[in-house]
Amino acid sequence: MKKFHILCIRCDRIGDMLVSTPVIHRLRELYPDAVLDVIASPLGAVALEDNPDVSRLFIYDKKSAASWLRLLPHLLEPHDLVVNFNAHSRTLCLLSALARGRKKGALNQGRLAPWSGAPEDGEHYSGVMLRELEAEFQLPHDEHPDISIRFAVPEAVEKAVRETYPPVAGLRRVGIFIGNIKKTGLRWPIEKFVELTKVLLDKNADVDVWIVAGESDVPLLEAYRGMEHPRLHQFIGKKSLQHTAAFLKTCDAFVTCTSSPQHLAGAVKVPTVSITYPWSETLWTPRGPLNFSAVSKVNDDVRDIPVREVYETLDKTMQGTLTPWTD
Repeated sequence: MKKFHILCIRCDRIGDMLVSTPVIHRLRELYPDAVLDVIASPLGAVALEDNPDVSRLFIYDKKSAASWLRLLPHLLEPHDLVVNFNAHSRTLCLLSALARGRKKGALNQGRLAPWSGAPEDGEHYSGVMLRELEAEFQLPHDEHPDISIRFAVPEAVEKAVRETYPPVAGLRRVGIFIGNIKKTGLRWPIEKFVELTKVLLDKNADVDVWIVAGESDVPLLEAYRGMEHPRLHQFIGKKSLQHTAAFLKTCDAFVTCTSSPQHLAGAVKVPTVSITYPWSETLWTPRGPLNFSAVSKVNDDVRDIPVREVYETLDKTMQGTLTPWTD
C-alpha cells in the first residue's frame, strides 16, 4: 500500500528552520505513517539533525548548480502534499513548481485559520505558520496548538558535554552569547556585554559566567582580554549545533541578542533573556514562564538598551535571586 508522502521546502537559516519545527511536528501528528521529506539549506539542515519527525532530508545549496541536479529526482517523486514555507521566496516557489504534488500550498501569505491557544502564542511566528498551514491545506483545527521548538540532542552528546564542562556545586551558570559579529545594529555592543559580565561577577558570588561565541565571533572576545576571574570562562561553539545545545542545557540562564541561539535555548528549555526590539519580541522570542526580554525603543536596533535593564531582566529570569542593582 502506497504511503502518504509529504514534501516540505524551507531553504534559509538555522533560526528559521527551528521556528518551523512546530509545523513539521504538526504534519507528523496528522500523518504519523507518512513519508515526510524536507528540502533545506546546508544551515537549515543542521537544525533538523536527528529530528524524529523527518523521514529524509535533502540539501539545496544555492551556490551549487549540482544541487539542482541532485534534487530533481526527489522533486519528481509523487507527493500528496507539497508545503512551501515562504511564498515570497522565488527559489522556494520554483522548487515547489518543479515538485510533483497532488496538493501544493505556501505559507507566509497571511491566510489564517482560527486560533485556540494563548493569544500571544498566536502572534508568534510559529503560531502564525500553524494557522496558515490549517488554512492553506484545509487541515483539522488544532484546539491546543503547540508552538514548542524541537531540536534533538542525543544523550551521548549531552553526557559528553556535561563531563567536559561539569557544573560546579553551589554555583549557578549563566551563559552570555556575544555574537553575531556581522550584525552591528542588531547586536548589543560588546562593551555592554563586558560591563554586564563584570556586574554579575562582582555582585553575585554564586554565579559562574560563561561567554559563549561562534567561531566567527571569536574576534569579539578581544574585549575580554585582561579580564581574569576564577568564575569567568569561555565556550566556543565549533563542534556541532547539538554540542552547543548540550552546553546550553548546563546553564541555569542564558542571555543573547541573536535569534538563532535564542531559538536553540528555547528548544532545550533554558530560561532566556532576549535582548531584542519591539516587532521581534512579538514574533520571534521564546515563550515560557522564565523567558523575559529587554526591548529597545526602536525596531532593528538594540544598542540603546542599558546594562541595568538587561541585568534586571536576567534577575526576573532567575526568579529574583540576583543581588539587586544599585547605582
